[in-house]
Amino acid sequence: MYRYAYEKMLGIEGDSIMFNNGRKNICVILCDVADHYQEQVCRVLTSNARVKGYNLAYFSFFLTYGVDTKNGRGEANIINLIPYENFDGFIICHDTFQNKDAVRQMFQYIKERTKVPVITLRRPWEDYPCVLSKNDGSIRQLVQHFVDVHGFDKIAFLSGPKDHPDAIERLNEYKQGLESRNIPYDESMVYYGNFWRDRAKLAARYFAFDLKERPQAIMCANDYMALAVCNELISMGIMVPDDIAVTGYDDIWESTINMPPITTVKMQVEKMSQKAFESLEKMMNGEEVPKEQAVETKIAIRNSCGCEGMDIQAMLKKRVRQSQEHEKLLDLVQNNTYMFVEMSDVASAENLVEHVRLLETEDNFVEHFFICLGEGRGKIYPKYCSKKPGYPPQMKAIGSVLNRRVIDTACFETTELLPKEATTQEPMVYYFFPLHNLQDTFGYFAISYQGEHSCEQTFHSWIAILGNALENLRLKQKTHALLEELNNLYIHDALTGLLNRRGYENATREMYNKSITTHKSMVIFSIDMDNLKIVNDQFGHAQGDLALKTIANAMEYAASDGDLCARIGGDEFSAFGLNYEQEEAEEFLKRFHEYLAEFNHTSQLPYNVWASCGYCIISGIHDMTLEEAVIESDARLYQEKREKKEKFVETVLRKEES
Repeated sequence: MYRYAYEKMLGIEGDSIMFNNGRKNICVILCDVADHYQEQVCRVLTSNARVKGYNLAYFSFFLTYGVDTKNGRGEANIINLIPYENFDGFIICHDTFQNKDAVRQMFQYIKERTKVPVITLRRPWEDYPCVLSKNDGSIRQLVQHFVDVHGFDKIAFLSGPKDHPDAIERLNEYKQGLESRNIPYDESMVYYGNFWRDRAKLAARYFAFDLKERPQAIMCANDYMALAVCNELISMGIMVPDDIAVTGYDDIWESTINMPPITTVKMQVEKMSQKAFESLEKMMNGEEVPKEQAVETKIAIRNSCGCEGMDIQAMLKKRVRQSQEHEKLLDLVQNNTYMFVEMSDVASAENLVEHVRLLETEDNFVEHFFICLGEGRGKIYPKYCSKKPGYPPQMKAIGSVLNRRVIDTACFETTELLPKEATTQEPMVYYFFPLHNLQDTFGYFAISYQGEHSCEQTFHSWIAILGNALENLRLKQKTHALLEELNNLYIHDALTGLLNRRGYENATREMYNKSITTHKSMVIFSIDMDNLKIVNDQFGHAQGDLALKTIANAMEYAASDGDLCARIGGDEFSAFGLNYEQEEAEEFLKRFHEYLAEFNHTSQLPYNVWASCGYCIISGIHDMTLEEAVIESDARLYQEKREKKEKFVETVLRKEES
């Protein structure tokens, strides 16, 4: 028996503050939430949580695209999002996981980071209390049914993977059933599938054509395989149950509307889930619960084993429902296709919410959702993208929808899971899924549904599209940044960082045209470093480069906001700006020469850095062209250079001579 008095042990008074509504929080961890079994579990737990007043957080991911892949690792990263310390109880459906490493890591986190009640569903883990589905010999009874009622002695078995616990248990029961009726076990009558339709089709052909003697019945370890076997046999002209009888396991809804309906073993999932919730609630209140509780399975006899006839009226009703669901599924697939196309052209992450298409229809039962991306470097989302396990400490919901209306939300701590604007006084039930591309994590997606509803069958592809869209945006940003860098290199001088000749010509033409439009004056400065050759020859090119960068620094020091500076080649420089008259131009030159004088005074270098300058002002009436202004500015520069040339040779070497 297990008793938890965890509030006293942790010194906690009152309820957890996560979700900010004062209610206790229950965490449910499971995989492939849209599958039949998981959907039933979620429906029961959600109903109980809403009635009993608990917040409920589901953490889920999908195995559709593999486990031991980069995508599989990106999916399983969801276990690193869970703020284990903030929950008051856990329900773990680890039998839905195929990623064993993720299961071990998850339970390790629980053990290290929290002391609250934990209950597992359908499969035990160490000493945690568990609610089990007790097979109670259902498959053995089906074998006996075939022998005793139908007189069969050639009964085949389509198993799951050899190492899967459920497959092992069900195969053993099949063997026990044969033994109980003195039928020898024949390994050739067993085919190992994967609990899915693809290998079941191969199994149907194996049993029908590859065996020396065709079996009278094929027992399948789950309903998905049974449905596929039925359909494949019928497509080959082998009638079920007249030629070969078929049974399944799980009693999924599709098995009731198949032609013929599938005889199967029914797990009482709703009863199991109810027991799990009630047991967790007792433990949270400090009460004792058994370490293990079992809910028995039941056999559902239908027409595929050759027993009951079909209720045509009931079948027609179910077929209508199936047709409606199929149409809805086609609409969802089409919706996802439109979403994929639209998102390929999204300009920013903030625009994603306009194209997720969750608000397009009223019958998807979506109430709230949040696209939560990590806070990181930069100003444009996605700011965070990491291959490492885990999530950043802060999140921003770049797409926030509350009551099916887009709202603005503030940044929040990742451990809070949702922005404060999402808080409601009634119990909050949310599903959390990883947002990633392959192994690269961007954040997560949180969604809440009306009533007991949950994710539809195409949700795994929908959320994969969202992850791919984020990756496309990231690549666009990276490409844009690279193009900006290349463009910067294309128009800027590598040594000084000023515009190069190409950038100079483009910028001066643009500024000249602007001056015409605004009727403002424009100035062109021509600047040439004095005696660069002497510095290079006597002190080396590194010193020459330093001298050139000093000229550039002096120009930027002298320039006003909006002015542009360029190195147009060798020791030649230029600066240009709008709204200059002679007074402003002379002030520019004064600041320029003051900077050089201060540098020469403090540099301790064996040479001085000076430059000759000229300028030309184009008036607001534009009485000269840009080309004429450049020629005039250059002419004044060379005039000044000639006047001081001989004197400057002595000046440039003055420090060395002293």
